[in-house]
Amino acid sequence: MKKYFLFSLIFLVWFIGFVPFAHAHCPICTAAVGAAAISAKYYGMDTSIIGLFIGAFAVSTGLWIGLKIKKRFFRFQLAVIVLLSFLLTVIPLMGIDSDSVYMPMLFFGTAGSILNKVYWVNKLLFGSIIGAIVSLIAYFTHNYIKKANGNVLFPFQGTAITIIFLGLSGLALYFNFA
Repeated sequence: MKKYFLFSLIFLVWFIGFVPFAHAHCPICTAAVGAAAISAKYYGMDTSIIGLFIGAFAVSTGLWIGLKIKKRFFRFQLAVIVLLSFLLTVIPLMGIDSDSVYMPMLFFGTAGSILNKVYWVNKLLFGSIIGAIVSLIAYFTHNYIKKANGNVLFPFQGTAITIIFLGLSGLALYFNFA
């Protein structure tokens, strides 16, 4: 077992050492989102709000790692890395809390059909999906502002935009489930 662990550690160090430098989604943003998730749990926030920060953390980490690796493998490499980061972060954490939220999908059709049914979704998964979407919107907003102006407007603009968007989303979830 020790040999396997040592081999894995050596391979990981070797792999990270040969990854070329690239301008990527900043690690400060990733660390800030992770700290926010821990703070939310510490202060007793709802599971969906914790999921919001966990989903944003997973997407942030996926963007950070995906942009560090050159596009060598296939066309949608970044999207696959972000999706895998999200799934490998959120799915193991879903067992922490069994709270669920109901989502009525009462659009049309007979009662019990796929678009006329009430679904129960794990609160952590629900919040994580919202957090992932908000994090991607913040990332693309930051890139749009940077491209439109030719530069960032202020230092740590990407981090600030992400935290503001997540804060507003967290407030919306708090007042919806309070």
